Amino acid sequence: MSSDPKPVDDRGTSDDRTTVALLVGGSVGPEILAPVLSVLDAADFRLDFERVDVQVPRRSTVDTYLDEAIAATRRHKVALKTKFLPPTRALRDDGPPLPNPNVDLRLRLELFAGIRPIRCLRGLPTRYPGLDLILIRENSEDIYKGIEHEVVPGIVQSMKVVTRAACDRIARYAFRIAAEYDRKKLTFVHKGNIMKMSDGLFMRTVRQVAEQYPAIAYEEMIVDAACMNMVLKPESFDVILTGNLYGDILGSLGTGLVGGISTANAISRSEEIYVFEAIHGDAPALVGTGRANPLPLLMPALELGRHLGRHEQAQRVHAAVEEVLESGENVTPDLGGDAGTRAMCDAIVAAM
Repeated sequence: MSSDPKPVDDRGTSDDRTTVALLVGGSVGPEILAPVLSVLDAADFRLDFERVDVQVPRRSTVDTYLDEAIAATRRHKVALKTKFLPPTRALRDDGPPLPNPNVDLRLRLELFAGIRPIRCLRGLPTRYPGLDLILIRENSEDIYKGIEHEVVPGIVQSMKVVTRAACDRIARYAFRIAAEYDRKKLTFVHKGNIMKMSDGLFMRTVRQVAEQYPAIAYEEMIVDAACMNMVLKPESFDVILTGNLYGDILGSLGTGLVGGISTANAISRSEEIYVFEAIHGDAPALVGTGRANPLPLLMPALELGRHLGRHEQAQRVHAAVEEVLESGENVTPDLGGDAGTRAMCDAIVAAM
């Protein structure tokens, strides 16, 4: 399969400047932002940003903290997002715990599909050069609904929610993406041998949709077997469709296969809205040092550019990133160098 970084969705042209929402959380996100945006500006992405800084509260009684971010994203239909950090203390002090703010945003914007491109970058060590998979995750329900309660002291129950409507919607989307990008096989990952009703409903729904796409090979795999096979022979996968929890786990596993956080990015979408997310950024030891890796935010920014029609600009930056990684110079300490965030971004600009 080609390692050419195709977008999983594409809309718009590059004729004019475009304003997108910029959703900024904590930790190293704000620090890597300016260097990353300088790369986009140097490549002539022609983007303007409406910035919203999200302050995650410590108490679940505060339910308006995402309102401004949601309004900006709905206004522009496209957002670039750093990782939002949950409160330090996950256990409740004076009420139920606050939902994970990243999940909360997806649920409130009805971002039903999570897309994780799993692609290698030249210059990063990996056992699987050329790997190019698409993982599609149902984003709106499953255990991530966060419906939990304490039955009696010492016993907590969490509820997994699966609806036929959501399963049908994500299955149709996954097969449509597979067809549009000439993918040959779709693997549905589940745990239907244990969760016979919830995962069983999901599986039956996907089978019905699969019948409408006879040109795409369809297979099913239990999630633990999928983990093993992704490590042993990841090239046997093409498009992976799965539920919320399994998708979260498999997405991180896939990122590890292709070189770690430098390759990571996620796209969450509804029918109209696209949010391009940095899924890494919780690095308290790097706050204030200026030495955080900028690629976890730059890579989703390139996907955003492709979505808006800036294909040539995105490809120029992508090639420059690979040139810098291959040289081994001017890269951050986690990549084996001693450069800071700004120096690495400057090197990417120079390589263009």
